[in-house]
Amino acid sequence: MAIYNTLFDLMLNKWIQFNNKDLPTGKILSITTAWIDYLNTYQLSVRIEDINKETHNIRINLENDSEDYYIKLFRGNLGKISDSYEELLINH
Repeated sequence: MAIYNTLFDLMLNKWIQFNNKDLPTGKILSITTAWIDYLNTYQLSVRIEDINKETHNIRINLENDSEDYYIKLFRGNLGKISDSYEELLINH
């Protein structure tokens, strides 16, 4: 579990624009994973703050709990990540 915490820590306070356009763009405040028994799947829970200072909790079902999956996920499958909102707009 140590690698997951390290990946999550690196993403804190970064800005994310999700590939799914139905999800809001915002600054990552926290990231956790959990096994959801009633869904029989792992979920990624991302709490973000948008430019209007509103907080959103986003839950994403995950395929599995393997290290390789998380590395692929954070390489761009989840969305675009930048250090600032302005940088996100300029580069994407």
